[in-house]
Amino acid sequence: MDRDTIYLKSHFLYGEDFQYRKGILVIEDGIIKGFTGEHVRDPLCHRGVVIPPLINAHTHIGDNIIKDIGINKTLDELVKPPNGLKHRFLRSCSEEELIEGMLDGLEDLKDMGITYFCDFREGGLKGVNLLREAYSIFRRRYNWEFPYPLILGRPTTSGREELKREIEEILKVADGIGLSGCNEYSDEELKTIRKLDYKIFSIHANEHRGSIEYSKKVYGMSEIERIVNLKLQPTFIIHATYTTPYEGELLREEGIPVVVCPRANASFNVGLPDIHNLMDKGVLIGLGTDNFMANSPSILKEMDFIYKLYHIDPREILRFSTINNSRILGLEGVGLIEEGYRGIFTFIRDCPSIRYSRNIVASIITRCEKGDIVIYGGEDDKGSS
Repeated sequence: MDRDTIYLKSHFLYGEDFQYRKGILVIEDGIIKGFTGEHVRDPLCHRGVVIPPLINAHTHIGDNIIKDIGINKTLDELVKPPNGLKHRFLRSCSEEELIEGMLDGLEDLKDMGITYFCDFREGGLKGVNLLREAYSIFRRRYNWEFPYPLILGRPTTSGREELKREIEEILKVADGIGLSGCNEYSDEELKTIRKLDYKIFSIHANEHRGSIEYSKKVYGMSEIERIVNLKLQPTFIIHATYTTPYEGELLREEGIPVVVCPRANASFNVGLPDIHNLMDKGVLIGLGTDNFMANSPSILKEMDFIYKLYHIDPREILRFSTINNSRILGLEGVGLIEEGYRGIFTFIRDCPSIRYSRNIVASIITRCEKGDIVIYGGEDDKGSS
């Protein structure tokens, strides 16, 4: 695909309503120009369906090295900093082991058709650099750009001046900051953290009843209320597993999107987010898969899970993992197959999962799996025209 103009012949999910269209898509200098009705000699052909790029808006790839540790432990026992089971085991791993685990995670994301992912990297500056190194090795190994990581670092210190200094160093190599939660920080520390300039600032909030009860006991309000009260204005929050109608209104009024991870919530037995409430309030919703140690990073599985539990319109669910995630993460010109957008796609092969479909979007989000994805390009090309 070295040509300046690419002609791609296939079936497409076009536009924000995912119209099922057959034709030849024109891509010039990486930008979609629309369909052509002219005869094109020898276009690139894909037998299957081309869909907008799948994006995973919340992962913890570092814990891929400790898959399925602590089954049936509580969430706090597993992941609460600094001494949750996850953090103790990760501290016992060598840098080489952590990088190898991340490389496996990157390959998993690639094979699942993920184009971008946003990772919360624990371990301060060192944690960010480990993922940068793993991605650099991945690029050399496969000669392939995707999945591209947006890395949110997490400080390891406390105290206003120490936090400020550490975050300034982290931001030299990271795309932003991703905090475990408000309860780990005082009001003054949170204000100090937020005063710095970020591309992305995100925080877990209202993930489980225990964290909400702690916040109300110590600060007199829920985590979401505290985020709004302190004017933290996060780029987005994670989970919002327990969100009242009032908190939904606060999120809408403040323009704060929510990235939900219902499979992880179910895995950790903390409940399920009220996605209908968030939708009714007009909150922008994105989708992630959370910890590699508890879940595969498959957005396809996440979409299927949501449809089975919530029976939301399949097109809306696909928006969560494509254009909504793109808007939340600030990925310009990514997330749709539409004129003016970048020619970045996820390819579904011609497979039994979609043949004879009477609702192609529903079939893709509820039936397609890892083996139904085609990977084109690079040294590990698994596709065929």
